[in-house]
Amino acid sequence: MTSRIMLVLTLTSTIFASATAHAQPGVHTAKTSAEVLDLIRKEKLDLILPGAMRDNNVDMWIHVTRTGDPDPLYPHFGSTSGYLIFTDRGDKIERAVFGRGGAVANIDIRGSRAISRAVEGYDYRTQDPSVYDELTNFVAERDPQTIAVNFSDWLAIADGISYTQYKKLETILGPKYSERIVSAENLITDFRVRRTIREVAGMIEALEIHRQILERSLSNEVITPGVTTRADVGWWVKEQFYKRGLTKGYNTRTGTPGVVYSAVSDESTTRSPDYVLQRGDFLSFDNGVRYLDYYQTDFKRNAYIMREGETSVPAPIQLAFDRAMDARKIIRTQIKVGKTAGQTLADIIDALEAADYIYTPFTDRSPEDYENLQRALADTDRSGFSIDLHSEGNNNGGMETVGPSVAAFRSDRDHLVIQENNLFSFEFLVNTNHPDRPGRPRVLNIEGNHIVTSRGVEFLHPPTERILLIH
Repeated sequence: MTSRIMLVLTLTSTIFASATAHAQPGVHTAKTSAEVLDLIRKEKLDLILPGAMRDNNVDMWIHVTRTGDPDPLYPHFGSTSGYLIFTDRGDKIERAVFGRGGAVANIDIRGSRAISRAVEGYDYRTQDPSVYDELTNFVAERDPQTIAVNFSDWLAIADGISYTQYKKLETILGPKYSERIVSAENLITDFRVRRTIREVAGMIEALEIHRQILERSLSNEVITPGVTTRADVGWWVKEQFYKRGLTKGYNTRTGTPGVVYSAVSDESTTRSPDYVLQRGDFLSFDNGVRYLDYYQTDFKRNAYIMREGETSVPAPIQLAFDRAMDARKIIRTQIKVGKTAGQTLADIIDALEAADYIYTPFTDRSPEDYENLQRALADTDRSGFSIDLHSEGNNNGGMETVGPSVAAFRSDRDHLVIQENNLFSFEFLVNTNHPDRPGRPRVLNIEGNHIVTSRGVEFLHPPTERILLIH
């Protein structure tokens, strides 16, 4: 596996060097972005799909889409309409399209123009149902024992088929083959989370762009204490995205353009975008980059605005940060390829509790989560912790995230196994009591986007190692 990682690093340095030749570092032209996406899509089908189908005992995957109804798998297939059919023929995965194939390359079989027009909805009221006989016969000739279709009750990205299109597919297949339909959710999960080298390289590019912008935003280049508002910082970041062609960057938990979260000098917490940042404020900024219309990043940095005469972070805040860094070292040792998300969470809890931390489960419900940790940490100088290691790369970190996710409130993914080259958000919270604010533990949220290989967790970008200082 060493050679694989070396290839990633070499490829990434070459790609990034090429990108910096443009007016803005990391910005692709329309042509180069299309070329990169084309390569990723081809390699996903060539290198990832066969294993994803066979490991999930899928003989045929019928992916149904419809013009005007956005497909959750657009990043992989482009704009499709109709029936993408992937069949395991033993020596290869055959690719057939009945309709419009979008960005799918090397198609082996194409349906007739008549079925393509029927799929698009031409002459719908007078349409002859027999136009779909060629699709019926195609499936019957291959006689698949298992047919995966894009529906799922719990995984949104695998639920792209509409009710009407599902019923229509049942009619086309007939009773015999309709009984062989299963959800494509596990297949799609593996197809999505198993990464090619080019995917990993692209993620590294996106993360470095994100890091540079994020760290600049939490500096005196952008923030003037007593003048700059939280929204000002968010808009500055948004403008940087815009200049680099990253106009689809997202913003976490707020309708404003990525405003920074602030634990302010009076020890309360504010989320108002109009709040003016002051000396003594402790900041946490969570944002992300949408890169090549394919990648999504999601990580944060922490900063402190120094009071007059201060030369470093106050000791209580530094203590809370140091305990978070110690916890990260412990957590990192428990994340391994081959373990399920559920087992990983259990092992992390055991390891941190053995190191004298207190488990304060995060349920993503505010303010209940903070009230729970206040009770758990009452009358103790021990630190509490909560975990949210969610899959990343094509996700935004929400509950629709695809892949193994280690968190108490993502238990529906407990059964998923961490696989080689798993891209994930290394996010956790360490909560430590502050002597100057009794009963109100300081929350340190640490997050970076990294990778799990056979060697364990490897950092894809320089991780958080210090609190950024603003003078």
